[in-house]
Amino acid sequence: MAQTIETDEEENSYDKNDAMSDDDVFVSGHIDISDDGNSAGTDGGVSQRRKKRQKGMKVGPKVIVESSAKSKSVVWEHFDKVPRPSKEDPTVEVIMAQCKYCEKFFSSNKDNGGATSHLLRHYSKACPDYKVAMAKVASQTLLNFQPSNASDIGIPVLQSSREYSQEEAKKLIAKMLICHDYPFKMVENTWFNIVMKYLNPRYEFIGRKTIRKECMKVFESERDSLMKVLKGVDNIALTTDLWTSNQTLSYMCLVAHFIDKDWNMQCRVLNFVELDHPHSGNVISQAVFECVAAWKIEGKIISITLDNATNNGVAIRNLKAMFDARSSYCFVPKYFHVRCCAHIINSVVTDGTATITPLTNNVRESVKYIKKSVSRLHKFVEICRSLAITVGEGLKLDVTTRWNSTYYMLRTAIAYRDALDSYSDSDANYKWKPSNDEWALFNTVTPILASLAEVSTAFSGSTYPTSNIFYPHIVNVKIALKEACDSKNPSLKVMGEAMMDKFNKYWEEPNNIMVIATIIDPRYKLKYIKWGFRMIYEQGKALAEYNLIDIELTKLYETYDMHHRHEKADSYRSGASSSSSVDISSSLPSSASQFTSYLNETSLETSKNELLKYLDEENESLLNKKFDVLLWWRLNAHRYPVIAKMAKNFLSIPATSVSSESTFSTGGRLLDDYRSSLKPEMVEALVCASIWIKGAHNDNKVSLGPEPDDADDVEFIPFPKSMVGSN
Repeated sequence: MAQTIETDEEENSYDKNDAMSDDDVFVSGHIDISDDGNSAGTDGGVSQRRKKRQKGMKVGPKVIVESSAKSKSVVWEHFDKVPRPSKEDPTVEVIMAQCKYCEKFFSSNKDNGGATSHLLRHYSKACPDYKVAMAKVASQTLLNFQPSNASDIGIPVLQSSREYSQEEAKKLIAKMLICHDYPFKMVENTWFNIVMKYLNPRYEFIGRKTIRKECMKVFESERDSLMKVLKGVDNIALTTDLWTSNQTLSYMCLVAHFIDKDWNMQCRVLNFVELDHPHSGNVISQAVFECVAAWKIEGKIISITLDNATNNGVAIRNLKAMFDARSSYCFVPKYFHVRCCAHIINSVVTDGTATITPLTNNVRESVKYIKKSVSRLHKFVEICRSLAITVGEGLKLDVTTRWNSTYYMLRTAIAYRDALDSYSDSDANYKWKPSNDEWALFNTVTPILASLAEVSTAFSGSTYPTSNIFYPHIVNVKIALKEACDSKNPSLKVMGEAMMDKFNKYWEEPNNIMVIATIIDPRYKLKYIKWGFRMIYEQGKALAEYNLIDIELTKLYETYDMHHRHEKADSYRSGASSSSSVDISSSLPSSASQFTSYLNETSLETSKNELLKYLDEENESLLNKKFDVLLWWRLNAHRYPVIAKMAKNFLSIPATSVSSESTFSTGGRLLDDYRSSLKPEMVEALVCASIWIKGAHNDNKVSLGPEPDDADDVEFIPFPKSMVGSN
């Protein structure tokens, strides 16, 4: 905040001959301000009292007001007491009065007796900024900045203030640039400054270099706040992924997932750092560990979700050894590595859908061909109208790296099947007409593709648990694949067998992390696992797999239960010692203390049956679409404290690394042509601070952006509005 001491005319604030006289002040109950602006504290006021004394008139007692006394004058609502170097002796500090509006300084020390009349005159008559502030208060008592998406961003309601702070304005502008991906040079735009000056005449111009520094300050402040949040978290699951910018700079994104004390799923980007070449497993593991160490959470990591790149195998081995030596009882080495389910499913479908590749290519090229020309779009719509085909919003074009977008492209195009056939007859250059056999094959494999698309959508969230829903979806997919393998349709049979082989390659053993998370979901429990194994395995293998899971669950529960009982015993001992130290004498017999110890011991033993009680209790209904597993555990944690700890850990583990990939979408918007010269540290500051700020103003329920939608992977090819409207 700029602070100035007025000179020239205002310099007389330090003059002993003006209204700030060093003479003692005689107070007779209150300060009276005459019409000429003088008060009892001025030279004029003192002279009048001296004349009265000479005439023998009765005057009030002499009172010296010390500066240390807290003044109750209303002027201090408009001034702050600020220490400043003395004008006579810079080595000595004196208390000055600073106007909250124009920030000018006036004397306020014990030598002037605490007089405030000069301060009253300043803000009521001489201060122009005071008048502006009062005019705003009179016209508007509440400023409510609520954009259309205020509930998402959490813009605070700002109360009108008698004080304007340039520093606070600069901070808010920095947050605006960060959250909305605006360029730094925006603050130098002419009309931006015109608007800011109109809103407050005291606004001062801010350069792009200044606002860049302010953005870094905001990043550092938000980072400190997040570090305090992580300090209170017991266990954290990680996801990470790599990405290359348009400058061929490689970045690694590290995201933390945890469930807070109120049972809300939290997702925070920890780092968005440049990664050195080569991207070997050693380089990745070292970068991840350095980031985690910087946040001081090495002992809280329980898992990491990665894709199936070959270099990640070495990274996992290194990280497992690093965290195993530092983590708590919750760290189980065999649960540490989680394969990204989205990548596995994408790989499975890519290999399995080879039989419909001709159809996929023909539809893709057809959409590309029609969209390249407006006249072709008009012609295509005319054909649809002539065939009485309902014209919707338009065609869709897939992203080849996202198999589910290909499914949606085909599903949309099949509605225009007859129109594409007719279009091929009217355009000699069109050569990608799908055959009837290709359309028939697509109709055959649609149930499998639909089930896989549903899985992909379910796994794409970052604000709700995904580990507990993984296994039920996989069971549905495997049931569909088994039916395809048993089909009499040769094409469907080949497709089902190819997909099943791929599934077995990646999951030769059940993903026990996801199985346990499913058991902890009160809608499924162990009964669902038993039923699911029967559906996807032969009878003998299903029983064997079920017994292994049952044994593993029991051992895991015993580990958590033992730790819980130790914690409870420690709390009893500390409570007993504190109570005995407070109340040594007691009228109760000695057997009472022994019985109390016995009650404590037996209460610890009751938790051994907690798992059986939970599993025996009736399952929650799967028909309840609004069921919230985290809310259920929040309400029932007191009934099952041990399993609640297991739930908080296993439900926080994400089934995919989609959260990391979503951040890269944000990074891509930041690293456009204008910001292509940004340094890696600035990229990290902007990406991370944006997510942290949005989370802080959204009750800490953070999303890395909108929940992923299948439409995000599809390019819409809209039809001409005039043609559609007349349909």
